[in-house]
Amino acid sequence: MRAPRDPLFRARVHARLEPVPAGVTWPEFARRNALGVSLVVLLALAAGAAGGRGWARSHDAALSVRLAEEYVGALDARLIARR
Repeated sequence: MRAPRDPLFRARVHARLEPVPAGVTWPEFARRNALGVSLVVLLALAAGAAGGRGWARSHDAALSVRLAEEYVGALDARLIARR
């Protein structure tokens, strides 16, 4: 059994192996990889929310301490005399 020779075989192989131009736009990439892009956006949103919540809690705690110190300082006669 002998298969017929294809004279354009090598040319077709080389054409398929040539690199694809890097002209893929962001919307096209996002459409092709919608699940991955959605997952990354969701993870970034969750990380931002968690980080923002932690920052807000620590900021609130520091403000509470400062306000309490100022309030007690305004009532304490010993601290008022030092001013």
